[in-house]
Amino acid sequence: MLVLDLGSGAVRGMLRAGLDPFATDRIFFTHFHPDHTSDVVPLLFSINYGATEPRTRPLAIYGPEPFEDFWSKIIAVWGEWMLGDYETEISQLPHECAFPVEFPGCRIRWAPAQHRPESIAYRLETEGGSLVYTGDTEYSESVVNLARGAHTLLSECSFPDDAPVPGHLTPGGVARIASEAGVERVVVTHIYPTADRLDLVSEIGRGYSGEVVVAKDGLKFTV
Repeated sequence: MLVLDLGSGAVRGMLRAGLDPFATDRIFFTHFHPDHTSDVVPLLFSINYGATEPRTRPLAIYGPEPFEDFWSKIIAVWGEWMLGDYETEISQLPHECAFPVEFPGCRIRWAPAQHRPESIAYRLETEGGSLVYTGDTEYSESVVNLARGAHTLLSECSFPDDAPVPGHLTPGGVARIASEAGVERVVVTHIYPTADRLDLVSEIGRGYSGEVVVAKDGLKFTV
């Protein structure tokens, strides 16, 4: 199982959705803010102490440069409880994708996102279709190019158009990226209370003619 970001409550969210957190094989982080990374600690702790059988297969963890420094600091604090007997593969990704990460059934590319200096967005490509996950970002041509022609854009939509915050998207920004990239569907997440009060389907629909879905915990969709 592949996981994109691990914010607070992600492990419980997997369980509620009927997913096995211990089945996680690859984790890709977009940036280092705690609402995107904090549950990696309870996940690895649970793998070591909550699984009925010891883990033997490797766990691969990817993040944007300077991910190795970020990870070493986590291990310096929690290492005794997080490091198991299984192999943990840590990969630091350059900000610009020179070569995709490939493994059976999936190819992953990425591009800079406009949020934190390290922030990147990901594109997952399979034979069946493609999904782009923005992570946190404001409007960015690099994200548009990454998303071009994708089936589904999983996008943050944090604030209303009349109260934008740098480094984040509003409904108008989501619509602009989705329309310029020509994606078939938008699924919005990372919604702050001021945006959650809006009819986001209608708001985004003013500038984008494709399908719009507001994500909820446990939502499942096919690409």
